[in-house]
Amino acid sequence: MDLLTAAASLAGVAALGVGAWQLRVAVLDRRDARRVRSGPGRSPSAYSTGALPVAAPYGRLPVEVLGRDGLKAELRSALRRGGRRTPDALVLAGMGGVGKSTVALWLAAEFRRRGRSVWWVNVADSVSLRGGIVEILRRLDAPESLLREVSDAEPTAADRFWLFLAERPAGSRKALLVFDNADVPAVLAADGKSTPADGAGWVRGGGNVFTLVTTRVGDPQVWGRGVRVVPLKVLDDVAAAAVLRGTAPDIPDPDGREALELARRLGGLPLALQLAAVHLTSPFARWHTFADYRRALDSGQAGVAELPTARSDARATVSRTWELSLDALADQGVERAREMLYLLACFAPTTPIPMALLGPAVTESSLRALAELALIEAVPVPGGLPDLTLHPVVADTCRARMTEDTSIPELAVGLVSDAAGALDVERPADWPQWERLIPHVEALLLWAAPHLGEPALLRLSDAAGSAVYSLWLIGNKEGAGGAEMARVRLAAVSRLGNRHPEVIEARHTLGVTMVSRGRFREAEDLFRATLEDRRSVLGDADPGTLLTRDQLIGAILAQGRYGEAEQMYRDLIADQEAFLGPEHNDTLTTIVDLAWSVGVQGDAEEAASLCRRALEIDRRVLGEEHPRTLDAWADLAHWTNEGGAHQDAEDMGTEVVDAVSRVLGAEHPLTLTIRATLARTRAALGRTAEAESMLRDVLATMEQVLSDSDARLLTTRRDLANVLTAQGHSHQADRIYRQVLHLQQRYLGPAHPETLKTDHLIALHTR
Repeated sequence: MDLLTAAASLAGVAALGVGAWQLRVAVLDRRDARRVRSGPGRSPSAYSTGALPVAAPYGRLPVEVLGRDGLKAELRSALRRGGRRTPDALVLAGMGGVGKSTVALWLAAEFRRRGRSVWWVNVADSVSLRGGIVEILRRLDAPESLLREVSDAEPTAADRFWLFLAERPAGSRKALLVFDNADVPAVLAADGKSTPADGAGWVRGGGNVFTLVTTRVGDPQVWGRGVRVVPLKVLDDVAAAAVLRGTAPDIPDPDGREALELARRLGGLPLALQLAAVHLTSPFARWHTFADYRRALDSGQAGVAELPTARSDARATVSRTWELSLDALADQGVERAREMLYLLACFAPTTPIPMALLGPAVTESSLRALAELALIEAVPVPGGLPDLTLHPVVADTCRARMTEDTSIPELAVGLVSDAAGALDVERPADWPQWERLIPHVEALLLWAAPHLGEPALLRLSDAAGSAVYSLWLIGNKEGAGGAEMARVRLAAVSRLGNRHPEVIEARHTLGVTMVSRGRFREAEDLFRATLEDRRSVLGDADPGTLLTRDQLIGAILAQGRYGEAEQMYRDLIADQEAFLGPEHNDTLTTIVDLAWSVGVQGDAEEAASLCRRALEIDRRVLGEEHPRTLDAWADLAHWTNEGGAHQDAEDMGTEVVDAVSRVLGAEHPLTLTIRATLARTRAALGRTAEAESMLRDVLATMEQVLSDSDARLLTTRRDLANVLTAQGHSHQADRIYRQVLHLQQRYLGPAHPETLKTDHLIALHTR
């Protein structure tokens, strides 16, 4: 196969090492220099989930939508404000290729013609859903706190989104929100695990928004009583023939009988009708009349051994229409079009496939021919090569033919693996490319992984592991982001056996996502079991074993067991220095983590000494402006202040704030945290009014950027209360102390040292 031969020379993926720095746990005032995306001046939303386009693809809308007159009349009522006959949420359900998206596009065009807003969100996966919702909110000037909540897949995100839409001005004209390709209803559920039937997820409507969902799932119990489900059937023969004649008007058919017979043969499936008509009008056409095309289907000229009856298997019927077109291309000398189509089908359908991902596998003639036959679509990209998409039905049907011969899926895995190997999870400039790659990694995990040989599965798993870390660094820390990818990866590799190193690594990665979501106790249990397997299979000196030890200690530290964590960190550092070396990235990271376990127990002087030691090496090895260097420098300023050297801390803090703001941006969490440290330092120097002003300014931005449970936000609020107390504003301080205590009891627990510290401050304050 030429396609495989062309790709055989691709270089193998280089192992993408992930050091402990990426896996650090943010506890208490912990710095998070890893959530930066692209440098200074970015808005807070810039380091959340990347927005995705929400413009409706009007170019796919035919000149006339035939055979849907009754439904079109019903949908027009959605345009009438207060229309009583039309629900505020409608589900169009039917088989792939039946025209659900076409009907939705027709309604979108009607809304647009009347000057109303249209938002088109692809919900084939959770990343696409969140990216679309973020873009809608940006267009409506939503607060950054809501953008962050959606980006991080917070459980309350859907509630907040719909509440925000409900609060739009009463005079706003009704907008249309389309959730397209909702073939996995759980994506639209509140928790991403159940169904949207409870009405607590994303499928709602009311007020100024009409919601339309397209899906293959037509069970009303899945969607709930408040949503009307409209089954979309294939077209009747007359309407189907009209589609053929309208799409291929120059094909001779004096009495219309040939179009009618072909329409009946294609089962009235709109996608099959479109593909057949486009083929007949193509310069690559092998047949030139409706009758010739029908006879080709009946005679088996596409090379398919058995044909379905006209309506028994619509998917196979659609497959036959493009197999005819692919045979015609082969006759014209475009021999690799079939392999190219099958390769594209390996990736996430409807999600843009970057041309760069295909690399040497691309042949321009094949892509051009496939686009001319409407089998793929080229999506323009400003200043670059177009992206490619294909219909889910085309992808599904091609995939069904590749479950036994996995040569093309394994080629796709190689391309994805090479693309991941060329990226760096620590480099913010690479994160947009990670976001574009991740849906395709997940698609391969979901459908291809069960059929792959072990070498290809291992390459795919390695790429998926890096993708999980990139999602976490970008800020996608919830189940629909890194945690979901980690679960899918673990499920994919589990067939290798529980003690296979890749399965152990996948469990470790899942534990990391648990920590990032605040599930510290569960993470501790998983890390303990994983560590036992690491030691048994890989040995105590293996970097993976040491990394799991580091993560286990982090989960313990996050639960407030500081003394236990301190001793474990000291033991780990001794082993890291022996096995990895004193200047290894993991060793230095653990030293800074040890500083926190020591400092929170009251020994700020040793904590500062440890940070200074790590900082000196980071500067020499990584450079002055590497995020890890800035992180260690900010920690040093913090512990210098805690140790009582307030003037030294102010001088250092001023310098750190300037550097971090320049490199990471004024609104990056690390910048905000070091500014809070500087404010606390100035309060210690007696400049409480100045400190209060700084803390209020920092909090105003933190509340836009961070969640209510974030330890940095809680600590800064408590700092403000301390400053207010020093100025005699007892009533204001007491209110803030109690607010912080309530949140700490909820998220950390009543016995956590930080909770007890706040409780003690309240007790002192009320004496």
